Amino acid sequence: MCRLVGWVASPGLSLCDALEPENLSAFTQLSRIHADGWGMAHAAQDGELALRTATTGASLDPEFAALASEVITSAALVHLRWATPGLPVEPRNTHPFRQHGSAFAHNGGIYPLQRLPEMLTPAWRSQLSGTTDSEYYYLALLTEMRDAGADALTAIRRVTTHLAESYTPSSLNAMLLTADALYVISCYDPSTRPVLPAVEPGDDLLAAHTSDETYYALRYRRTQGAVVVASSGFSQPAPQGWTDLPNNHVMIIDRATLTLAEYALDLALRPTAGAGPR
Repeated sequence: MCRLVGWVASPGLSLCDALEPENLSAFTQLSRIHADGWGMAHAAQDGELALRTATTGASLDPEFAALASEVITSAALVHLRWATPGLPVEPRNTHPFRQHGSAFAHNGGIYPLQRLPEMLTPAWRSQLSGTTDSEYYYLALLTEMRDAGADALTAIRRVTTHLAESYTPSSLNAMLLTADALYVISCYDPSTRPVLPAVEPGDDLLAAHTSDETYYALRYRRTQGAVVVASSGFSQPAPQGWTDLPNNHVMIIDRATLTLAEYALDLALRPTAGAGPR
């Protein structure tokens, strides 16, 4: 499983600014569990989406620390990876994925893995760069948007409904960054959470994370000039402005105006018995 952070800001923020230094440190330390790589996709000055990924844990990578403070951007998403069993840790499997002016990162598993090719036409399967269920999910969304002409919200509704009906996902939590908006998908089976490793006595941050019953929760905070969304795992108290994004909902953050809109998804994920720990 993985951790996600995304933001939209005017004129721009770094990851450090978006989370604030104390929370950035806590988020980064989560990579001691979510240690199978990290990635950042962000809006660049030329209007394109820049992408940087690595297969090392973020807490061990000086480049992550540098980018967290040096990249000032109006929109971004960041991913800490904990690889699904059976999916190798290698550059082509590291989130976010980027295609056709958009970027995508996912937290969850979609089972059975051997049926993933059914999700895509041969033409779209040829565009896969790696082997993850997450990239299949992403290209299924692009199929709806580019081949069927659907807007992003319609594509999200169609794809999540298909996955809920035809597969057994543990979580479809994801972030999709386009030229116009950041789409945040909160969709998970609340009865399923990964088996997190034991932590050393006194390691309060990871102890709290491994006992957190809201592992899949996504929360957002609106400040003057920015909207930030993040997975659980570090302190996100309501008095500091953090609000839960309900399960089976999509939030759209308009990049031009920073306005928020929430839409319900009419589905429920089935229990993922036998799907594996993460």
